[in-house]
Amino acid sequence: MMNGPRRPNAIATMITTDDFLQGVQTLLYSLKKTLPSEPYDVEYYPPEIIVMVTPNISTSVGEYLHPAFCTRIIEVDPIAIPNVSKDDKDDKDSTAASHVSSWDDCGYTKLNIFRQAAYSKILYIDSDCLVQKDVSHLFNIEGGESGLIAAAPDIFPPDKFNAGVMLLSPSISLFEDLLRNTTSTPTYDGGDTGFLNAYFNEWHLGPGSRRLGFKYNAQRFMHSCTYSKQPKYWDIGVGDIYIVHYSSTPKPWQTPMTKDFDEKQEFLGKEDSDKLTQIAKSKALDKLWNKWYRRSLVYKDDYEESQKLIENRQVIQKSKSKPTSSRGSEAPKKSNKKSPEKHKFSKRYKELRKTGLDPKEAMTTARREYGMDKDDKVSAGKQVAAMFGMPL
Repeated sequence: MMNGPRRPNAIATMITTDDFLQGVQTLLYSLKKTLPSEPYDVEYYPPEIIVMVTPNISTSVGEYLHPAFCTRIIEVDPIAIPNVSKDDKDDKDSTAASHVSSWDDCGYTKLNIFRQAAYSKILYIDSDCLVQKDVSHLFNIEGGESGLIAAAPDIFPPDKFNAGVMLLSPSISLFEDLLRNTTSTPTYDGGDTGFLNAYFNEWHLGPGSRRLGFKYNAQRFMHSCTYSKQPKYWDIGVGDIYIVHYSSTPKPWQTPMTKDFDEKQEFLGKEDSDKLTQIAKSKALDKLWNKWYRRSLVYKDDYEESQKLIENRQVIQKSKSKPTSSRGSEAPKKSNKKSPEKHKFSKRYKELRKTGLDPKEAMTTARREYGMDKDDKVSAGKQVAAMFGMPL
């Protein structure tokens, strides 16, 4: 699914299971609301919003996302994590399998982002992220001809980056080299983050511009681990957040939100009330995601309504442009086709003219041969005119 010519840069995400539709639509909606509606620079050209999908994604999911939430859907082949046997998958203690079982058959699919060479730069964002502020300025970071340009640090180890948010310059040759290295390059987490860190192993030695702050990939796992005891780690240490990454499980859309904390606290003692308050604070990020998700549903409804209005206007416009008869029905179309008899008569007339007969003689002879001269009292000139459909 496409919408117009490709633009120089793109913001991309990926979906490999229909279960992540809610995550993708919320991410894309947050991008729509935070990207600038007006260019802040004369050279600024809004990036494309693309979604990579694997063949197992249902058609309805693609139609739901495009064009309401994104400008382009790109189908890619799933890339399995190599060297993972069926026994490894069944063995929970195996180090060959990934720590997320669903990754095994498609855990390296994200590598397809490096083959989208139609774009100069791509800002890749995982589908379980939420964008809080405009990130388009990241395209101004200078990079090489191809490869990883910038990424944010992982929670641990600190000299590794998390592959959930990456600015990169794609190329076919780079993608092919990545594929060649999948079987020989180890991955410490069993997934794409470990592999890409092993491949781009000098990321932490690069210039500061290529090492994005944690606020560009603020992982919920850190919030979950620290907020109940040390909220300042998140509120002050991370600070002004651009992207929240719901990297741990379950995802916000996979668990129902606990409602009405204030009402429940009314019937609890102080100790239980304090515990409930702490739970509420620890769930603050999930509550934030749910707020954006509900807004995305309203946006989708409004978008579909506006599309219906546009379609109705087009139908009305087309009906107005059609010519009608005096009775209001569509005017009948005139046929310019000649009947077989007229075609033969016209051909015979031309043959006689070629023999040297003048128009009158040729017309008289042709009409006589075809039995059309019985009640013929019209002048030869008018006969010629009638033959070619001209008014008498």
